[in-house]
Amino acid sequence: MPYLAEAILFLSPFALYAIWLRLNPGQAVGTHVIALALVGLALSIGGAIWYGLSRGMDPNAAYIPPRVTESGIVPGHVAPTRPTAPWPPVADTPAPPPPHEGAPRR
Repeated sequence: MPYLAEAILFLSPFALYAIWLRLNPGQAVGTHVIALALVGLALSIGGAIWYGLSRGMDPNAAYIPPRVTESGIVPGHVAPTRPTAPWPPVADTPAPPPPHEGAPRR
């Protein structure tokens, strides 16, 4: 049944266009219809990009999947992880001493 609804939703614009062509033979599609279609296409692409960027997960976060406990189902969630140590490890070496002010210059 869900496939039937999806097929109807997919095919309905084509069917409506075929009906329009049958009722208006030899008449071109108006420029306002093309402009509205392009605006709708731009809005849908922009909305998809915005949604994809706004729903992104922090790369340093870990996803904890849902689990069943004695008290019920704990939903899945994102938990921040601890910052990792820098790589390669930085050695704790003291800074070199500053040059002496009275040393001769070469």
